Amino acid sequence: FWLDPTRYADVATAIASQLATKDPAHATAYQQNAKSFTDALTALDSELTAGLKTCASKELVTGHAAFAYLADRYGLEQEGIAGISPDAEPDAATMKAIVEHVKGHAVTTVYAETLVSPALAQTIANETGATVAVLDPIEGLSDSSAGKDYFEIMRSNLATLKKGQGCS
Repeated sequence: FWLDPTRYADVATAIASQLATKDPAHATAYQQNAKSFTDALTALDSELTAGLKTCASKELVTGHAAFAYLADRYGLEQEGIAGISPDAEPDAATMKAIVEHVKGHAVTTVYAETLVSPALAQTIANETGATVAVLDPIEGLSDSSAGKDYFEIMRSNLATLKKGQGCS
């Protein structure tokens, strides 16, 4: 859910509300911190909305279906190579269907992820002439993360998507 900043804001607000109920002495601090955080998420959402509004391609082909909330929020259609589990190996029929999808929808970029082998995405790209780019599902920070916090990584994802989806 955190790849959709509006959903993330709803969760942050709900958590702050629960903390304020459980710890009334610090309720104001929880509410102020939540407000600051949700304001930053609202600004990020505006950046993502504007940046992904004019994409030439709305087809988002990813290593696995980790980006459903982001795709749904910003009008993209996600097709995950390995389904929901990043460790699942798709069978030959699934790989063939993905290749046909990429070719049929003129997809130019297939997205791998940080923390998962890019082999499946690279295979699809090799079969279709697409390129591979990396998106970060923010499931854990590592040396390969494109930022030091949620906001930096999401802005890096935005830049990657704008290039890969042909957004003006």
